[in-house]
Amino acid sequence: MRNYPNEHREIVANLLDGRFIIYPNQMFGILQTQEEEYKEFFKESYGFELNIESEFAYLSSNEVAEKRTRDFTLFLAMLCRELDYSGKNFRDSIELGTFNMTEVEQLLKQSSKWEILEKTSVANFEAFIDTWHKKNLINKTGNQFKFTKAVKLFFEFAVNVANSKLKEQINNESVKQDGNL
Repeated sequence: MRNYPNEHREIVANLLDGRFIIYPNQMFGILQTQEEEYKEFFKESYGFELNIESEFAYLSSNEVAEKRTRDFTLFLAMLCRELDYSGKNFRDSIELGTFNMTEVEQLLKQSSKWEILEKTSVANFEAFIDTWHKKNLINKTGNQFKFTKAVKLFFEFAVNVANSKLKEQINNESVKQDGNL
């Protein structure tokens, strides 16, 4: 039988609940030092991939079809759009800034794209923020919140989606041009 650290149950419970484990949390250090063992553990026990980035760890699976991640991605995209429209550097604002919940909710509700978010869990904004606070993606204090380092994962995802859409568009235009020759 393997000898797991005292924090093993807490690590497993956090990750299985969809929480990010973020540096400098002691559990993150344990995951880093026992990376191979934990990767094997989660793969064999649950069929999940353990991902350890430079500043956070999380589980992923191709077979999970949950909507919370989609809702968060839409929220982040809309917030970035609105920050950009107001002339702010949205990436710096997201990674470094602190937000007032009431102001952000109003900003999103005044957006011409609110109808998209209105059909998601973002519509109940306070509960939405509380959910992501529990998942360690947002730090919330009173009516203020800021994003944790794990938000980088969502930026990377958005860039990958944008790049694949751009590549698809270029390929489609290339096919059209070849067909017109």
